[in-house]
Amino acid sequence: MTRVEEQRPPRPVRVLAVLGVAAVGGAVGVGVSVAAYSAGLRPWRYPSLSPLVTVSYAVVGTLLAALAWRVVRRRARRPRAVLAWSVAAVAAVSFGADVLAAAEGRLLVGLLTAVQHALVIAATVAVLGWAMPVGPDDGERAVPPGWTARLREPVRVVLAVVLVAVAGIWVVVNKAVEGPTLLVLTPRHGLTVADLLSVAALVTAGHLLRTAVRARG
Repeated sequence: MTRVEEQRPPRPVRVLAVLGVAAVGGAVGVGVSVAAYSAGLRPWRYPSLSPLVTVSYAVVGTLLAALAWRVVRRRARRPRAVLAWSVAAVAAVSFGADVLAAAEGRLLVGLLTAVQHALVIAATVAVLGWAMPVGPDDGERAVPPGWTARLREPVRVVLAVVLVAVAGIWVVVNKAVEGPTLLVLTPRHGLTVADLLSVAALVTAGHLLRTAVRARG
């Protein structure tokens, strides 16, 4: 057992920690919605401040982050770098939506959602870093081959192209099963739970292309 593994708390504690930060994030979301309502911002006019959106962002986002953190921690050769870029990407999309709201004249809306996003992201990263610590990237970490290693290079490329096409089609046709909105980008558009399937497909396609290029080199 490595030193990093020894630093991990017991599994029940890890599970409770993840559930706890998800619950706290949900409570923060409710608080933001209540504060917005008290300030005269009604959720039917500003959907990004509705309790369904603020709570979904915190709870669903935290649980998915925990799953992704666990996968990256176990499978990536440079988990710290992958996690750093992933957190930066989530923060950029979240705060980008807040800046867009403020730029469209909804300054208070942008400020309230930015506060929630900052608190949820910071708390989630802190708790996951404690519950599932990641060692330093040394570039020599042994990682067992994944399922893509069994695919030939042309198959990886074709599968990647298919996944990109499926991701684009799914965004268009998933309206009936889109689930709660996690992030409002504009008053009429947002990122839903169903859209995350398209995100996963694009990430998988990128991984397939990267491994295909590496195999060729």
